[in-house]
Amino acid sequence: MVKTIYGTSRKEMKKNEIATKMSPEGLEIANAYLELGNIQAVCIRLNLDENTIQEYLGKREIKAYIDQVYLDTGYRNRFKLAGTLDDIIERKLDEAEESQIYTNKDIADLLSMAHKMRMDEIKAMAELEKAKASNIKNQTNVQINSELPFGQGNYGKLMEKLLKEDKQ
Repeated sequence: MVKTIYGTSRKEMKKNEIATKMSPEGLEIANAYLELGNIQAVCIRLNLDENTIQEYLGKREIKAYIDQVYLDTGYRNRFKLAGTLDDIIERKLDEAEESQIYTNKDIADLLSMAHKMRMDEIKAMAELEKAKASNIKNQTNVQINSELPFGQGNYGKLMEKLLKEDKQ
């Protein structure tokens, strides 16, 4: 196993790599936006106009990259969030065991919150998979109204009546 400068193997880097292809300019703008947090600061740092920055940030692959970075860092990371919640529950159980003064409601509330978060995560993952499996990517609907000049139904009849009355 080959280690890189930072002590991680190439295999580990591949596993953690965000699988989004984007231009180097887009990556630079996305990273500046992640660092600075607002478009005006990115414009100043990169010496670009706001429309250019917004155009890059509006691209699907740039949005996906930014979303992935947000989800993978800090307490937004589902694994770190779950680990922190597990630590809180463990400390609460230790505290209860040491002091012998606790209520089941405190522990039940924490466990209930952990369960709800996990169920929400599973539901979100299922919805994401369902959206990915959707077959409709682009759809074009065509409506042909050549039979009657104003279409069928009440609207068409009303328009015909109005036009006949105007001619008389």
